[in-house]
Amino acid sequence: MEAQTGLFARRKKTDGWGRLLAWLELFRLPNFLTVPGDVLAGASMAFLAGAQVVSLWPLARVILAVLALYAMGLVQNDWVDLAEDRYHRPKRPLPSKRISTNSAALAFLLCLVLGLLLAVSVGRQVFIGTLVLVALIWSYNVFLKKRLWGGAIGMGLCRGVSVLLGAISLGWEVATLPVFVGTSAYVACVTWFAEGENRKQIPNARIFYPLYCFVIAWLLSLPMLLYYRHSITLTSFLLSMSCFVLTFLSVGYAGFSVYNRSIRPEQMRALIGTFLRALLPWQAAWVVLFDSSWAVAIMIVLLLFWPLGILLNKYFSQS
Repeated sequence: MEAQTGLFARRKKTDGWGRLLAWLELFRLPNFLTVPGDVLAGASMAFLAGAQVVSLWPLARVILAVLALYAMGLVQNDWVDLAEDRYHRPKRPLPSKRISTNSAALAFLLCLVLGLLLAVSVGRQVFIGTLVLVALIWSYNVFLKKRLWGGAIGMGLCRGVSVLLGAISLGWEVATLPVFVGTSAYVACVTWFAEGENRKQIPNARIFYPLYCFVIAWLLSLPMLLYYRHSITLTSFLLSMSCFVLTFLSVGYAGFSVYNRSIRPEQMRALIGTFLRALLPWQAAWVVLFDSSWAVAIMIVLLLFWPLGILLNKYFSQS
């Protein structure tokens, strides 16, 4: 939902706080909460499958690199959409001139350089994977975005490659594939729906495609979970299944709430935000399979990001 509340109305002047709010709006702050879990889920599955011992500092640098490139992509996205946003969403930071195009260009370059430098500091394979991610982000924003299926698949692969980067940072393992497939397909479907967020519509049965993506990916993971069952404790398994149930229920309910009903653009944007937040319990379900107190703590943090995202979505649009 495009949020324009009293908080923003009181901060129209370009003071320091107002500029900070504009940047947080440009970067879609609630979405940032869903990014680290991609990397952590990939790393967790790689470790479960026998990758090397987790080194927290390199993994943290991968997360920061992905966050920096995600921010770069958001700046580029709003820059490319500037003409359209002047008509549909004139209160966005760039069309409203709360952030200048020169400042946006500088932020774009800084995020790109920071992301690449962090990736280089981790290793050659992570750097190559990061270059692939940059290429996908640029392709989506510049070429694929206006092509319905091409844009959806491109965005899905951006999030999927983030999962793979987490796995590569520990050592590639095929066990990461169900997480990659599920995340990529799910985000692709959500992006497909987001294409129509500026018009009134009546969602049909396709609104349940995101749920199918998660369920199918989970079913594909069952043979892998069975194969590595000796590395998964009962507690980790039960916590993981609980997170999966939360994921399926949230995505299914979101789809059912708008199925065959006429919804306005702002309702569609709110639905997109709901779908994006559902990535959090999905990520938590994979992370907690890594049997440690740290994994449980990360699971709890990711689940707490869920209500925090709902709160932030009142002030910052997620789509």
